[in-house]
Amino acid sequence: MAATLTQLLQKVSYRMREDSVPSGSESSRRTQFINEGYYSITRKHFWWWTEASTTFNSVANQASYSSSDGFPSTIRGSAILELRVDGTLYHPTLQTDAFEADSSTYSGFSEQYMVFAKSLYLLPPYGTSSTNGIAMKYYRIPTELSTGSDTILLPDEYADILVAFTIGRLKAIGSQRGSAADAYDEFNEIYKEMESEQNNYLFALKSNESQLSALYP
Repeated sequence: MAATLTQLLQKVSYRMREDSVPSGSESSRRTQFINEGYYSITRKHFWWWTEASTTFNSVANQASYSSSDGFPSTIRGSAILELRVDGTLYHPTLQTDAFEADSSTYSGFSEQYMVFAKSLYLLPPYGTSSTNGIAMKYYRIPTELSTGSDTILLPDEYADILVAFTIGRLKAIGSQRGSAADAYDEFNEIYKEMESEQNNYLFALKSNESQLSALYP
């Protein structure tokens, strides 16, 4: 079960030897630090725990699909792992190649796509309307934590990395450099464990253990 913001704040308070979670500006400060740690970690890799999938309707000859059409607003840049339209696999193309096309309708392309200005472009536009005809797998950006019931995408076994980061921030602003360093050491240790699991997830050992083969590109 994913950890909630309330649970993370409680852990921080326990580590600070407090009997209860502070309210007001102190609670807001700690929530900010938790979010800072959350996004700092997210930026460093395309983590396995940020994978997501969705489907949305295709519209005949529609040039592009934005969040109002179902294209996920939380996608991380153009990080699409797989895109299928009515079961047919589409392949990414460079924006520069698409923009240099002679035809404004991208008639020279076949079953390709690009992401531009947070919108998905099928090249050329798909000619059929289909319910949930567009299916995609992608990497997402986590939603900022703001209310107590908000949950993190991080697996439970790594949730303490956000607690350690927050403790480090609190000790640093309190001029307790030694305690801050201890907290950041804990953060870095958990981060190394996460990276190890990330590599285990992305790669499988071949019969020759000196070689690694990615499970997906």
